[in-house]
Amino acid sequence: MEVLEFNENLKFDENLILVLGYFDGLHRGHQALFKQAREIASVLNLKIAVLTFPEKPTIAFQKFEPDLLLKLTSDDKRAKLFAENGVDYLVFQDFTSKFAHQTSAEFTQNFVKKFNPKVVVTGFDYTTGSDMKNLKSSDDFKVVIVPELADKVGKISSTRIRDAVKAGNVAKANELLGYAYETRGRVVHGFARGRQLGYPTANLVIKDYVHIPAAGVYTVDVAINQKILRGFASIGYNDTFNNKEKTIEVHIFDFSEEIYGEELTILWLDKIRDMIKFDGIDSLIAQMKSDETTARNW
Repeated sequence: MEVLEFNENLKFDENLILVLGYFDGLHRGHQALFKQAREIASVLNLKIAVLTFPEKPTIAFQKFEPDLLLKLTSDDKRAKLFAENGVDYLVFQDFTSKFAHQTSAEFTQNFVKKFNPKVVVTGFDYTTGSDMKNLKSSDDFKVVIVPELADKVGKISSTRIRDAVKAGNVAKANELLGYAYETRGRVVHGFARGRQLGYPTANLVIKDYVHIPAAGVYTVDVAINQKILRGFASIGYNDTFNNKEKTIEVHIFDFSEEIYGEELTILWLDKIRDMIKFDGIDSLIAQMKSDETTARNW
C-alpha cells in the first residue's frame, strides 16, 4: 500500500475505486464497506484508493480539548488495517476550515476527480461540502452507498466503541470492532511493587493518542518479539498527576525476560474487575492469584 499526502498536483491517470470516510477504528461497519469496494474492484479489475483525514473532522468545528486527538487506533495500526482491507493508495488530507467550506460541487472537482474514479464508495451517512450533500453519480463516476451495519442495539459505530472502551467494556468493543482493541507502549522502570508481591509487571508509557480503557484489571494478550503471550493488566491513576494520568502495568504469565525500553502491544480481551483498595498485602496477593486464574482460563 502506498501512503500519500494530498496536494493540488496529485492526479491519478489510472481509473480507481475511491472510498471516502474517516474510518476511526475500521470497525465491522467499515469492513462491510471495504468488502463492497473489494468486490467492485475485482469485477472491474481496478485498484482501491482512500481519501481520509489524519485527525477527526470535529477538530475544525469544536472548542479544542485534548480528547479530540484520541483515536481508536494508532496511526500505524490504522494504516495496517487499511492495507488488510485491500487499499492500494491511502491518501491523507487535513480537515481544515478551507476544506470544510467547500461546496459539494467544489469537493467533487477539487478532490474526487483527481482520483479518476470509475466508482466512489461511501457510507450511508457520508456528506460532502459545506452544503452537506450526499455525493451523486455522474457521467464520470458511479456512487455506491453502503447501508449501515447494525446489531440488536443499533448502528455499529465508532462512537459506541469509544463509549465501550472508556467504560472498560473491552469485550463489547472487540465484538463491534471485529478484532481485539489494542494499546502500544514502551516498557519503563516503575516502583517494582509487583515484583515484591511475586507478580513482576511491565510498566508502560503510552505514546499514541488512543483511548485507554477505564481503570480496572483486565485479561490481556501481549504481543512482544513476534509472540503472543497471556497475562493480566491493571489500569490505575498516577497520584503525581492528581489522579488524572492513567498508568498501565501488565504481568505476563510464564515470562521472566528483562524488557526495559522495548515496545509491546496489549490486546484487551475482557475486564476482570474494578480497582479495589486492600487492607493488607495478604488480601492483595490472594486477589492477584484469583485474577491470574481468571485470565488463564479466559
